[in-house]
Amino acid sequence: MNQSYWLNRQAAKQYAPLSSDQHVHTLIVGAGLTGLTTAYYLSAQTTNIAVVEADTIGYGTSGRNTGKISFQHGAIYHKLIQTHGIEAAKAYYTAQQEAMESIHAIICEHHFTLHYERCDAFLYTNQSDNIEIIRQEYEAYQNLGIPAQYCEQSGFPIPFLAGIRINDQAGYDPYAYMLGLSDVLDARGIALYEHSPVNAVEKDGSGWKVSVNNHTIYAQNIVSATMTPILDGFSFFFAKTYPSLSHLALLEVSHPLQREMLYCIDDPMRSYHGIQANQLLCGGYAHGAGEEDAQAYQAWIQSLHQTWDTQPSKWVWDSQDLISYDHLPLIGSLSDTHPNFLIACGYGKWGNTNANVAAKLLCAILLHQESPYAELFSPSRLTAFTKGKCLRMNIKTAMNLLKSQFPAVSDAPLQVQEGKCVLIEGHPYGMYLDEHNELYIVDIRCPHMGCVCSFNQVDHTWDCPCHGSRFGYDGRIIKGPAQSALHEHHDNQHNHVDPKLFISKTKHS
Repeated sequence: MNQSYWLNRQAAKQYAPLSSDQHVHTLIVGAGLTGLTTAYYLSAQTTNIAVVEADTIGYGTSGRNTGKISFQHGAIYHKLIQTHGIEAAKAYYTAQQEAMESIHAIICEHHFTLHYERCDAFLYTNQSDNIEIIRQEYEAYQNLGIPAQYCEQSGFPIPFLAGIRINDQAGYDPYAYMLGLSDVLDARGIALYEHSPVNAVEKDGSGWKVSVNNHTIYAQNIVSATMTPILDGFSFFFAKTYPSLSHLALLEVSHPLQREMLYCIDDPMRSYHGIQANQLLCGGYAHGAGEEDAQAYQAWIQSLHQTWDTQPSKWVWDSQDLISYDHLPLIGSLSDTHPNFLIACGYGKWGNTNANVAAKLLCAILLHQESPYAELFSPSRLTAFTKGKCLRMNIKTAMNLLKSQFPAVSDAPLQVQEGKCVLIEGHPYGMYLDEHNELYIVDIRCPHMGCVCSFNQVDHTWDCPCHGSRFGYDGRIIKGPAQSALHEHHDNQHNHVDPKLFISKTKHS
């Protein structure tokens, strides 16, 4: 995948991989916003914590977002009122507002050096059919006591038919923020390990035994701060959520910009964030996992250049997140059976504030404290399964699984930087020829549930159309829920399929 602007804006910190066995009170898996913030809050009570990251700090969704800190999460509040009731919608708004204040407090307390600036945010439409949605959302704001103004223009040269403006939101550099958190964790003596993927998790008495880099971590508690939980345990998180990708581009514009944040609810979606006087962060071209379209992607890029009269951007990247069917994140214990295995996912592309919400809730659970949001975000709630869209999307996933078992194959010569599916002894493999004419052949049956991956022409990755796992053309794992890389053809073995439904137990002699 292409690197994001944030991750290239400053030098990265480097942490060594895990190289010895460890015994800790709490193991946090994932060094993104959720994992680092959870470690930050928890370290105020105990330093017996370890954080492991499969790649590097913030490499995933956290370091690839729009940099918006806001409680305006698309047209969500009227949906929350319809689905969960007005009290739940009010609690969601309060949690996001508190998260905004907490992020600002952390930045001020530790004097983080990053671009943080207060600004206004707009939700708008340019389609007459969506004006009613904006009006419903504005009515929801009024019912919930959210200060806002109904408007028909912003400071950006973008006309719109209807919009909602809220003041005193903020923008920041999410990667610089994560580096600041890691500095605090270093000062508190918290161990952080990069390039340390979790290979296996077993129940070990009242705690857990975790395999990382051929070493073992014994932990009383585990926090899975990953986009998809590293264990499922018949909780069916892959059926309660669906993956969605969107793309971002940083444009250099010739005229000064307002420091505003805009989000268009139309299809196709548009997102804008003026991060500097002449720099505009644009989001768009959203699609499901394994559904990328190179022509649609190029059309989005071209529309940006035409709208803003700019030259092609050298910073274009993608970001992937999970969206829950009932519009709420899943934060809390894996199940009543496993209360000391905690998860946080399904942020619906609004992770900057939801990561802070999750971190405080997870810490409350770990420290046996009360939280007003525990029931609202409980992963065990049933509302996600009762939505019509949940049924439709899971039927679509089942059809994708079936369809993927009969991939289109081609005998045409392989072009440079092209990937295609071939059958070798009846088994699907992906072939890719890089710019140095080196050939890669990998087993493209996804290790999560056995869907056959499709080639992403934009990012040159193998993407699973069922639950969003992504792999490099060389087979390395980029995104879960799969937890293992794709075998190369010369390995002489096929990928082992395991959706992590069963939780194994350590056998003691």
